[in-house]
Amino acid sequence: MKSFRKLKLDCDQRVLLIVVFITVIGASIVASSSSYFSAAKFSDAYFLLKRHMVRILVAALFLVLALNIDYRFYRRFSPFALALGVCLLAGLFIYGYAIRDSVRWYHVKFFRMTLQPSEFARLALVVFLAYWINRKGKEFREFRSGFLPAAIAIVSVVALMAAQPNYGTAAATALIAVVVLFLGGARLLHLAGLVIAAGGAAAIKVWSEPYIQQRVAAFLNRGENLDAANWQVHQSLIALGSGGVFGAGFGGSRQKLSWLPDSHTDFIFSILGEEAGLIGTVLVSLLFLLLVLRALKISRQCGDTFGEVLAAGLGCSIFIYATLNMAVATGVLPVTGLPLPFVSYGGSALVVNAVSAGILLNVSKRRVGKTRRRGPRLGQRLAREGRI
Repeated sequence: MKSFRKLKLDCDQRVLLIVVFITVIGASIVASSSSYFSAAKFSDAYFLLKRHMVRILVAALFLVLALNIDYRFYRRFSPFALALGVCLLAGLFIYGYAIRDSVRWYHVKFFRMTLQPSEFARLALVVFLAYWINRKGKEFREFRSGFLPAAIAIVSVVALMAAQPNYGTAAATALIAVVVLFLGGARLLHLAGLVIAAGGAAAIKVWSEPYIQQRVAAFLNRGENLDAANWQVHQSLIALGSGGVFGAGFGGSRQKLSWLPDSHTDFIFSILGEEAGLIGTVLVSLLFLLLVLRALKISRQCGDTFGEVLAAGLGCSIFIYATLNMAVATGVLPVTGLPLPFVSYGGSALVVNAVSAGILLNVSKRRVGKTRRRGPRLGQRLAREGRI
């Protein structure tokens, strides 16, 4: 006990505790939500939980590794990481593994696992944008030499994601990129042009794809087709409503008994609400809010522009994913297929989010007072430009 008290982590311990707490909650909900499916398909109620625990250990190793690598190391290799992410996304059209008519994964037969390159590409894009904003400085506000190359990188990644098709991840990645560009000081006129162009491309895609039209129509008419297009959302709302304020207790979910598809992945938030009630959902929501607030504080205290944008971008990335997942589970947004960070069953998203948290923690190790400031803080620069 004394040795534990003497242990001091040279990083933002609140961020670390939040990540650990959310992951523990996630493991407990995965244990409950996957038990029926695991027993029915694998004759072992804890089959998916065991696999999830292994992935948590792998994610923890990556977090520790990222925590101990100077974040400035990524500045040099960020263009290569982005190029690798684009190549991996493009490679899906040749070597991709299809699940439910979507080619989003690589199947590694030796390890009996699948890898989703869109998660790595999302992280690589955030790091690259932070690198580009830092490299260009004031020139980033110029369209041709500063903003346009960043926009091309974003379009390349998002377009490849949408072509899989993986519209949910594409939309989330685009939103994250726009936030990073805003935090980096991009002109609002440039951002508006990018958003309008993206909206136009999305509208054309909706118009040309009957599948997307059905999704949009189902979202706009949630009271109809409860046995087909709106089945998941309908069952999700039943789960959240059944939980009440205090929930049905651990293992007390009924919707996991094959009523709610993807109850341990995309709709795990609904099972959380059913078993832990409103208190549980509010607690998890507040934890994600605290995480992004700590990330923004770390950003303000960082000693260089790259670290500022990187910390804010990584924190916002996790928060945006969590917000979109919760919005889908509560019927606020159409079904997108996004996991809840650190909670949903899965490997690729869990590891990438752990790496993001590790990089964020490493940035926190080099706050003001530990390194000499080499430029104005992000918040000060935005305030001076009249942006905040």
